[in-house]
Amino acid sequence: MLLHSKDVYVGQEADSFRSQNPKHALLVTFLAHVRKAYTTTAVYLQKKLPLNSPTLIALSALDPLLRGHSQATIQLKRLGGMLSHLLPENLQRELVYFNVDLTLPRYKGGDRVVEWWGHVFDQPGKYPTLSALVKCCLLIFHGPRVESSFSLMNEVLDQRSGNMNVETFNAIQTVKYTLLSRGQTAIQMFRREDVKFGEVDRMMSKNISTAAATYRQRLKAKSMDREMQQRRYGHKQMGSAQQAKKQASETEKQARLRHAATQRKRAMETGGPGKKEKEVIHWFIS
Repeated sequence: MLLHSKDVYVGQEADSFRSQNPKHALLVTFLAHVRKAYTTTAVYLQKKLPLNSPTLIALSALDPLLRGHSQATIQLKRLGGMLSHLLPENLQRELVYFNVDLTLPRYKGGDRVVEWWGHVFDQPGKYPTLSALVKCCLLIFHGPRVESSFSLMNEVLDQRSGNMNVETFNAIQTVKYTLLSRGQTAIQMFRREDVKFGEVDRMMSKNISTAAATYRQRLKAKSMDREMQQRRYGHKQMGSAQQAKKQASETEKQARLRHAATQRKRAMETGGPGKKEKEVIHWFIS
């Protein structure tokens, strides 16, 4: 269903001209071009955007206006299945209560979705799993900041830092984006009026002084956790390529010796080895 010509957005100045001159000769042609531009863009976006993506369809169920609708419940279940590894319990029972809960406020057009879901978050004993699910979904990185994150990534990662740890890159990116959003440099953000007697941010000083020790403890904890997982599933830790080559050579040598012993035993049982058997045994032993 298309909007009426008078309801199509054309900008403030053009809208003022349209209101003052509703029968102007150029107005009909202009509005026809505007309508064509809108419909052409809409058709292109329908083909270009992944509107049939199961993930996007499931995420659309977070719209509070859809609460109580059967399809919204189905899509929330599907969303819970996609993120089941992050959820503490089964979602089914909470969705039943959620759809008929009269204590939740009615959502009005124009209200912020995050603020409305905050009423659900305020009831952790009632909706623990649903709250965890919605928080995970609302934290998905989207919008213009996605493009800016790629720009920041190019400034951090290069040929020498291509193997940077994800956590390290995340910390650098967070700092850079915070400074960029505030329009300040690090010196401007943490500048003190009186360098000698001005108050020092003690928490920041503590974090700086303990950063290396905290990083080493985190690496040690990760290593212990990895070793525990390897012992749990019977996985042998892989060494270097040189160690693997040496181990393969040793295994091959032991196999040769076992085969040579088998040949000697067989020769003794048959009254001694012939010329060919001697050559084979000599080759395996050597």
